[in-house]
Amino acid sequence: MKRTLLYICLLLCAHTAIASTDTTTTWIDQVRTLRDAIYQRDKETTKTFFNFPYNNAEFWYIVGVPNLAEKEAPVTEKSFDLYFDKIFDKQFITAFLKIKTKDLYEKGTSKTAEFTDDQEEYYSMEATYDKNEQTVTLQLSGYNKKSDPEYDGGEYAIFYVFKIKAGKLRFDKILMAG
Repeated sequence: MKRTLLYICLLLCAHTAIASTDTTTTWIDQVRTLRDAIYQRDKETTKTFFNFPYNNAEFWYIVGVPNLAEKEAPVTEKSFDLYFDKIFDKQFITAFLKIKTKDLYEKGTSKTAEFTDDQEEYYSMEATYDKNEQTVTLQLSGYNKKSDPEYDGGEYAIFYVFKIKAGKLRFDKILMAG
């Protein structure tokens, strides 16, 4: 009887140890940490999701410095700090805060409603998790109602792509459309 009790205790301890090292939810916890850090303008915590320097010409277009994109200048910690508020602007923050992380985790996707600040520009965000590719993508999309339709009505999309490597959420690239 004592031996059986000992085996049961060992089995329970092993099960608890396995459950406590389960990393399946860490990526969603990291998405929440990233969201909180960006909202609080905590550059140091936000930078833990990036590896510097990195090359991404689209970064320079997003922050309004196209000549550095043409020179293929690397993005450094210093430039990241300098342009933080342009990378993660008011529209990005407003939309990111409305992403339902529970849906993102359970369904692999979450989309916000459409927002507007001035009844001219509208924007929304869709977050997706690709299990096969191990990526989390934040797609900020928008359009301007008063833009010239010849130029796609002022539509745009910015994709912030993060890869999950060794259980860690890491920035991969920014892509633009529109």
